[in-house]
Amino acid sequence: MNVLVTGGYGFIGSAVGRRFFEEGATIYIIDNLSTGHLRNVDFEHKSYLLNVEDEVCEHLFKETNFDVVIHCAAQTSVQQSIQEPVKDILTNIVGLSQMLFLSSKYKVKHFVFASSASVYGDSHYPPLEESDVCEPISMYGLNKSIGETYCEKWQKDYRLPILIYRFANVFGPRQQMQGEAAVIPSMLKSSISGKPFTIFGDGEQTRDFIYVDDIADAIYAGVTARLQGTYNVSTNEAWSIHQVILLLQHLNHPLEIQYAPVREGDIEHSFLNNDKLAKAIGWRPKTSFAEGIERTLHALQDEKLAEIQQKSG
Repeated sequence: MNVLVTGGYGFIGSAVGRRFFEEGATIYIIDNLSTGHLRNVDFEHKSYLLNVEDEVCEHLFKETNFDVVIHCAAQTSVQQSIQEPVKDILTNIVGLSQMLFLSSKYKVKHFVFASSASVYGDSHYPPLEESDVCEPISMYGLNKSIGETYCEKWQKDYRLPILIYRFANVFGPRQQMQGEAAVIPSMLKSSISGKPFTIFGDGEQTRDFIYVDDIADAIYAGVTARLQGTYNVSTNEAWSIHQVILLLQHLNHPLEIQYAPVREGDIEHSFLNNDKLAKAIGWRPKTSFAEGIERTLHALQDEKLAEIQQKSG
């Protein structure tokens, strides 16, 4: 099976590529390295350092019979989407349209779009379900919602089999301190470095935090089952920022905190109901939040130790 992962050097994309590689797939990656890193991928693959909106991407589709395209490439910062909306549109709308067009033209068997909980906005009482009306409050959420509409249009008019996954707040090793789910890496790195962590708001805002390997498993399971449609990928649990801080204290990682005003575009409460996906393919997350936090802490500590050794050596 030939699998193309756009944004494959990124935090989520690299985990997805690894999961399919472990199952014997041949992995191809398109990434412009704007946020991804070559070091994130340590398995055999074919690499193309391109923007997904570049016309030259068509040569890859001509040369390779892709069975599956998993579109993870995106501009993921809510604040950047507000400050630089045109750049957000270029990647999250134009880039997606390019991948949809090429996938339909060259007969890709399955297309997976990485969408987001941000499409729901902040006007519903969670847990949020796929049938809830989408009312995004940020440009990022709006463009993800528009991207879903593009996917639905392509499936209807061009018969491209499409699976749309709305991710909750994904976290885990190799995550950067940017993007819509950056609160966990920012918090953990502050704890390890002893620097204060800034809470934007009162700390009672809640999120549904899901470990990155569970996301990769959900994508693999969905592709294997030839699943189509729109599904939440989540844990069905809500953690407030203050509760996460208490967990870190329990794990002997106390955190000094400071407060700042709420940022524009930030959602107050968000957690997603994953029953639809569970009923469709039997998927449920395997990693508890506490276990995921411990794994991520260990990975960050190893990175810090490696940096110290490199500087001293």
